[in-house]
Amino acid sequence: MSIATVSRVLNNPDLVARATSEKVQRAVRELGYRPNLFAKSLLSKRSRVIGVSLPDIHGEFYAELMHAADRRARELGYHLLVSAGAHQTDTDDATPGGSFALDLVDGLIVMLTERSRADLEAIANLNIPAAVIGCDRPGARVETITYDNILGAEQATEHLLEGTPPERCYFVGTHRGNLDSDDRARAFCDALRARGHEPEDDQVAYGEFTFEWGWDWATARMDADALAGAAVFAANDEIAVGIANAARERGLEMPRDVRLVGFDDSRICTLLRPEISSVRIPIPELASEAIDALVRRIEHPEQDPKHTRLATSLIVRDSSRIGAGA
Repeated sequence: MSIATVSRVLNNPDLVARATSEKVQRAVRELGYRPNLFAKSLLSKRSRVIGVSLPDIHGEFYAELMHAADRRARELGYHLLVSAGAHQTDTDDATPGGSFALDLVDGLIVMLTERSRADLEAIANLNIPAAVIGCDRPGARVETITYDNILGAEQATEHLLEGTPPERCYFVGTHRGNLDSDDRARAFCDALRARGHEPEDDQVAYGEFTFEWGWDWATARMDADALAGAAVFAANDEIAVGIANAARERGLEMPRDVRLVGFDDSRICTLLRPEISSVRIPIPELASEAIDALVRRIEHPEQDPKHTRLATSLIVRDSSRIGAGA
């Protein structure tokens, strides 16, 4: 049997007689043969590999995002190559996606989280199909997929204000310049102003997206005897869990003594007792939209880029529900 026939069976089986195809497939299974993707790419000019540049790969959010992205990519016949750290400010290469050998991938998905790195024009100029998660600009020449931080943060703050006066509400976020945290902090402050209260300096705190920062913030508040009776909106679920654990360590109960809402609605929210309220980002949909957007750019580059914005929604659980556990 000729090499050409075997190639047709592996790449275009519909062009080969069924009996011949079955013989080739049986030999492939017996020999344990696996096609070399990079050798195939020399002929097709396609690697069928998608690069994904993330600011980090730690935590429930990124794990769920990549799990869903990998599933959708495989459905479309692509593989993922994931890199973290391309957005760090101490890296020598400040170009978005700079940590990738771009000639190995058919396209690149970049997640942007820092205002200082939100250069969509630079990504559009990479001369490779690209899609961006987390940032959009009018007239952007790349596919963008964002989620509505403002809507979710407004819902969370209004929920806390239903049972707690605005002067006793707090926002605990990450460092200034983070796109998500800045949006959520702004929506929190605007909601307090709408109630006639100008936020005090200590009502908005800046740290990092970590358990440790949530713990440290809550501990400092309790040392000042200033956490009991408060309502706290944390910029992500890891911060919220750190606050919850610190409060529990000092004997404060949720929601009787402290009301708490996180952001992302990751799996950890349902692992604690009481379960933690959180703003849900539709992470599986976010991942699928990003993969679909990039594949669209790869396979139909003549089409205009789309700009997709996903809704967020508050999921109320016992950590913030008025009257829960009473």
